[in-house]
Amino acid sequence: MEYLISVAAGFVAGIAGVCLVEMIRKSRRRRKKREQNGEKEKFEFSKLILLAVLATYFWGLSVGTKIVFMDFTQLGVWLAYIGTPTTIAIGFYAWKAKAENIVKIKQANPTETEGVPIDLNNITP
Repeated sequence: MEYLISVAAGFVAGIAGVCLVEMIRKSRRRRKKREQNGEKEKFEFSKLILLAVLATYFWGLSVGTKIVFMDFTQLGVWLAYIGTPTTIAIGFYAWKAKAENIVKIKQANPTETEGVPIDLNNITP
């Protein structure tokens, strides 16, 4: 049984590795095309902020894990620390994606969406 699990895990890891290599190749091709066309890569401040928040979050996660192993009564607090930002991040990302998709749909179909106004301030879930 353990042999079968090891083979399955190796198979999944192999597929993941192949997919990762292919994604890297596609990314390099896109970057080369942009460089050939003279386009500069845009600096996105929001991604820098997101990276800083994520680094802080994972640091806190590792510290919290050590604390939970020392004192198991802190498990509830640790789970809330994990769950709250995750829930907020998923909700925010869904809202942001919805707003971006509304704009894209409006731009891609100007005749079909001619009378439909875009109000990004009042997007509801």
